[in-house]
Amino acid sequence: MDFRQEYVVLFNTLQVRYYGIIIVAAMLAGAAVAARLARRDGRDPDHVWGALTWAIIPAIVGARLWHILFPSAAQVEMGLTTEYYFNNFFNLENGAIAIWSGGLSVFGAVLGGLLGVWLYFGRWHNTIARAFFFLTIPFIYLFSAVGWVFRTLWSVARRKPRPAFKPDTTFKSDFPDAGMNILPWLDIAGVSVPLAQAIGRWANFINQELYGPPTTLPWGIPIQAANRIAPYQSLVDYPTSTLFHPLFLYESLWSLLAFIVLLQVFTRYRSRLRPADIFLFYVMQYAVIRFLLEFLRVEVTLVGGVNWSQAVSAALFLLALAIFVYRHRPGAARRAENTQQAASSQ
Repeated sequence: MDFRQEYVVLFNTLQVRYYGIIIVAAMLAGAAVAARLARRDGRDPDHVWGALTWAIIPAIVGARLWHILFPSAAQVEMGLTTEYYFNNFFNLENGAIAIWSGGLSVFGAVLGGLLGVWLYFGRWHNTIARAFFFLTIPFIYLFSAVGWVFRTLWSVARRKPRPAFKPDTTFKSDFPDAGMNILPWLDIAGVSVPLAQAIGRWANFINQELYGPPTTLPWGIPIQAANRIAPYQSLVDYPTSTLFHPLFLYESLWSLLAFIVLLQVFTRYRSRLRPADIFLFYVMQYAVIRFLLEFLRVEVTLVGGVNWSQAVSAALFLLALAIFVYRHRPGAARRAENTQQAASSQ
């Protein structure tokens, strides 16, 4: 076992990245909290784990896709443009699939994860699940046959007959065909996702990314020259003792505080709110901290000379705020209640 700065090597061949370990731990911690909140709310916590499995792949794809569609200015200067990523798709160092080298956007992860969750709770759930289930039927037969052979050999050794080989390939699901209301689950996600972000941001520390300009503050962190961008790569102007703002730490602490506050709102004041309001709070609070930290970030994404992440953050904040205000306009709650009663009576 060989321990390196960013990964550990097992059996002299298997490379396990600390980045991936931290991200997985963050997802599991967030899902565990979400499951407890669902159980407290009288909902089946298994849906948390089900939604997570549907969200993982779209979240990773979305996070990486956002990164390669909107590369930072420093990457563009190094030639790592969107065109480069697609032309070198399978490059294991800097290609589009090299997620282990960093380069995952929170914006893309949230959008991709939301797509997966929406598909899970939507009316397409059973259709998609059946499609994937029937694609796995050959593997079910294979593993069932292998298991049946071993059980038969064991039974022969014990001189007990075995039943005929009949693998169960029927699709079972108690998920309603019309889908489920996603709004209450978004509130649960709005509480648990900040905790996952607070943990996951430490993966940026491992990869020595998400840092700000030099600082003399005592909590500044050193960044190796290989992980710096211009003009901080010069060890003459910025020696190895130079400390930089740990933006990952600032966002991690903010996310932890957001988790505590939103948890209190969920457990104490949710009766005064409408479903998905807490999720809107989550969007607004993250938009605020991301907008502010972009002023310190040295590796920014520019689109038409505008900081793209700041523009997206401002747009998301205004959109979430507008939706919240619109949903709480005078008489909106009464009209929504009447509409719901009319729909249930049909």
